[in-house]
Amino acid sequence: NYDSENLSIEATATWQTVYMYNCTNTTLIISGKLNSVAIDNCQKCGIVFDSLVSQCEIVNSKRVQVQARETVPSILVDRTDGAHLFLSEAARDATQITTAKASEVNVSFPFETANPEDDDTVEQPVPEQLQTVVKNGKLVTTVLEHTG
Repeated sequence: NYDSENLSIEATATWQTVYMYNCTNTTLIISGKLNSVAIDNCQKCGIVFDSLVSQCEIVNSKRVQVQARETVPSILVDRTDGAHLFLSEAARDATQITTAKASEVNVSFPFETANPEDDDTVEQPVPEQLQTVVKNGKLVTTVLEHTG
């Protein structure tokens, strides 16, 4: 429960979990590998971590930023408005992102180019609009694409 703080901690074991709750304008930097990270009921906060064994969970929050310096298998964004996820090259193709009741979720990651010295990053939004139809007695949901 912090307001306008910059905090740093070091993970010493992979079974450890960090729970960031009810913080405002706070940045938390975690060095080392740990099990999981949870951000709950936070506003205008950021968290940076090296690597996670399990997942990063963002719930009931507004305008948060999460940066994975190395790997994170899963990121869950639930009941959150405004989340910016920064993935490393190692996490880019290995991270599963799940959203529920979330809006304004963007993901930034290194753009794969032919020249390894290029340092380009791409930012893409996670789709918010889905379209569901009944086909052969089953619901089929796809991302709604606007054309024109």
